[in-house]
Amino acid sequence: MKKERLLYILSVVILVIIGLCLRLLYINSALWYDEACSWTTAVKSFPTGIMNNLLEFDLQHTPLYFFLLHFWIQLFGDGEITMRVLSLIFAIATIPLTYIVTKKISTENNALFASAITAINPLLVLFGVEIRMYIIAAFLVLLSINFLIDFEQKEKKKSLLFLCLTNILIPYTLVGASFYNLSLLIFYGKYLYKNNREKFNRYRNFAIIEWAALIPYFILISYYATQRINFVVAHEGSLAFFNIVDVIRNFFGAYLNPNVFWPARAPYDITFIFALLVIVPCVYFVWGFCCGQKKSTGFMRVLYNCVLTIFIIAIIFALLKVNVFTCRYLLYLLIPCFILSVISISQNLSSKHFKIFLITYLICSTYFNIADAKRLRYSKMSSFKAVSIEAKQLNLGTDDIVIMPFGGDADYYFNDISMPKLFFSDFHKTVRNPYGFYYDKDISSSVMSEDKYKFLYNSIINKEISSKRYYEYFVKNVNLYVPQGRFVLIAMYDDDVAAIISIDDLKSLVKDKKYLKNNYLDAFFKKYMCDIIAMLNLDFVPIKKYQKGNYTYFLFQKK
Repeated sequence: MKKERLLYILSVVILVIIGLCLRLLYINSALWYDEACSWTTAVKSFPTGIMNNLLEFDLQHTPLYFFLLHFWIQLFGDGEITMRVLSLIFAIATIPLTYIVTKKISTENNALFASAITAINPLLVLFGVEIRMYIIAAFLVLLSINFLIDFEQKEKKKSLLFLCLTNILIPYTLVGASFYNLSLLIFYGKYLYKNNREKFNRYRNFAIIEWAALIPYFILISYYATQRINFVVAHEGSLAFFNIVDVIRNFFGAYLNPNVFWPARAPYDITFIFALLVIVPCVYFVWGFCCGQKKSTGFMRVLYNCVLTIFIIAIIFALLKVNVFTCRYLLYLLIPCFILSVISISQNLSSKHFKIFLITYLICSTYFNIADAKRLRYSKMSSFKAVSIEAKQLNLGTDDIVIMPFGGDADYYFNDISMPKLFFSDFHKTVRNPYGFYYDKDISSSVMSEDKYKFLYNSIINKEISSKRYYEYFVKNVNLYVPQGRFVLIAMYDDDVAAIISIDDLKSLVKDKKYLKNNYLDAFFKKYMCDIIAMLNLDFVPIKKYQKGNYTYFLFQKK
């Protein structure tokens, strides 16, 4: 083996080690809400329990990741670190795979830089240990591009077969990643049709198999769409231009927005450090991608167009409030973006300029990863685990109940036999299930009719509990469950506490159905909390209200 080749291999091994070390800084983090939901789904029975949970409460995710996590838990347990290792394996595998993919369409130097970015980029480091499907989807898309390049360059039937199989897995792992399948079909199919009809025919045949295999996927998301239209309280919000800026900032910046899991709500403070570590790299990478997209031809243009089109489709769907436009849902685009940007930047800058920029970016990103790990671990703990810690400090036990209107469906930290019972009370998942314990049959019918706001408006005006079914469910599982003298703890996350108002104040706020139509989420959540407080007041007395960390707590004692 040539010495130069050996040095490149050794460099990739070193990058893998660096990438592993950076991700290990985050591996001992507590679970945040979405990760706890992954556990809640995955521990259900395979496959019926998992699918029932997705179909009744989740209504947005495909099952492949949860199947995989289910068997991982069966083999290795459900500890916080153990479950993160599953994602870590795929995250580390993306580093050498990035080198392989880039080398096939560019130089070894560019391949090395692209794999270095994959190893060190803060967003990829953070989500490399998330107990979610995002990094696995990113790995599969990169693997698909690898087989696509192989087929383009060598025209081997085996590469086309592997491409087809990988593409089938992608949407079943992450719903929105089907944009990749669609974009690839359009641009690569068009490219082959114009340049090589025989090759196009082979690709077409496998594409037919791929899309036929995705029929259950489309049936599933059609079901989700039907249920969400009628029952899900939309909380995506309107897409703002700043949300797009926020995704680009988190994609390419050398450090992340502290609340990277959700679109930022306000513009950034522009400081010198922000300009140096965020604006500058974003300009370089976006400029590089745009130059490449403009100047590329042939197969390379297919790759650029695919990535750009997926980004645009995601924006359109966010405008239609089908999905939230946030970086974790688009993580599968990030590595292809870096590969294509690095190739273009190397062609449009001097070698010295190119290397100085990327080395500086990598150093700054590495420093951020190390410095931010402690903050991130604390942030995750205070966003979900904190309630279980507070319950322990209050000496709550098996006779007590904890109510969390945000997160009340994921009982990971209340799974121990000595812990209080976490009442299934997650607002969004409770009101999105037409067949569960919330809606009476006549209410379900009215919600599915054109006058979907009638039941809520009437219950507010008449100051009634929203449904008899929910009343019976709550009284049985809370009021009758808790013995005399024991406690119910309500934990309201962040500004959700504003939802706790009196029914009279809510009635004065909701003047007509038009108000509900424009403020459905806010009014529904306030009514939901009014009902909970009203039902608790039947048998409990409020003891105290206090704020600690991100939560406001309300403690009630059974009379």
